[in-house]
Amino acid sequence: MKRLLCIATAGGGQDAIRIRRLTEGIAAECTYYDVDRKLSRKAAMRQVRQLLRSKPWDLVYLEGTGIAGGLPLIWEARTRRLRYIVSSGDPVGGFFLVTQGRLHGWVFGVYEKLLYRHCVGFIGWTPYLTGVALHLGAPRGITIEGAVDLCRFTVPSASQRQEAKRALAIPPHHLVCGVVGSLNWTERQRYCYGLELIETLKLLKRADVTMLIVGDGSGLERLQAAVPASLQERARFTGRLQPDQVPCALHAMDIGFITQTLDKLGSFRLTTKLPEYLASGVAVAMSPIPGYYDYVEPAGWPLPPYHPTDPAFHRACAQWLDALSWEEVQERAAHARPIALRFDYQTANARFRRFVEELLA
Repeated sequence: MKRLLCIATAGGGQDAIRIRRLTEGIAAECTYYDVDRKLSRKAAMRQVRQLLRSKPWDLVYLEGTGIAGGLPLIWEARTRRLRYIVSSGDPVGGFFLVTQGRLHGWVFGVYEKLLYRHCVGFIGWTPYLTGVALHLGAPRGITIEGAVDLCRFTVPSASQRQEAKRALAIPPHHLVCGVVGSLNWTERQRYCYGLELIETLKLLKRADVTMLIVGDGSGLERLQAAVPASLQERARFTGRLQPDQVPCALHAMDIGFITQTLDKLGSFRLTTKLPEYLASGVAVAMSPIPGYYDYVEPAGWPLPPYHPTDPAFHRACAQWLDALSWEEVQERAAHARPIALRFDYQTANARFRRFVEELLA
């Protein structure tokens, strides 16, 4: 039987789950390895290199583009013709260009090109990333978006939705706008997920809107400190939730926000939370990147075409929410679950297996 080594460069978590779900039932002997993020980058690369040389692998599947996994693979592909595929949800050069500046963007852009030129196939979380990878030299590609377990994430009944709001001390008649994600502060942009919700809340005229921010990170305290005392009751922070608690938090939401920057990073992305919002029957407000028009319409609204730290963005969001009716929210939400079906793990698994088994053959 063919040997498939599966490496998650981000360690455990969402990427590790994705690897295991996508490879279920594949015609190969799978070995899984999650990079230890507690190790130094040098030590982590040494471990990966030793693993790559431990057996005659027929194919290596790299989930994520971290250099702890990518650099050893490039070296082994050049020196021993080791075959690998790489899967990514971010433009590597674009990520570092936007978050750390031009020098980092250039360096990691070179790394990205080498990683794709030496692979035998690329799996993009969006079709836009797949196109970029092919342009940079990947010989073959497929798009397999972030998937969702449709049994875990379900549309709540009216009573379940009200109970979820009560559990978070949110009045049952309030319109709940929420975000789920890592609240990691980016100093270069002075931003993290959730900031746009707090700034919009300050400008709202209507009093029946609550902002729900789910997650943890270096930006959490900044967000909490940005809430005026008079609005404390209308901004809810859950902190980090266990995976089995996330569906209940989504049941409390009426609108899920997906804010991306309109640049060489955000324009190529789809957040992993998008299919979870949709599967939970949550209408989606999303930045007007290609992903909105390809994956969300008609289950949501395009957000204003500004950077999420721009006061013009906050003013436009407040004006939109002040005029928004419950009937329109319910009409958009009715389209969410049917769209989520395209993100089903079973469908993604079948497409992944066909692509990888052909490369193994």
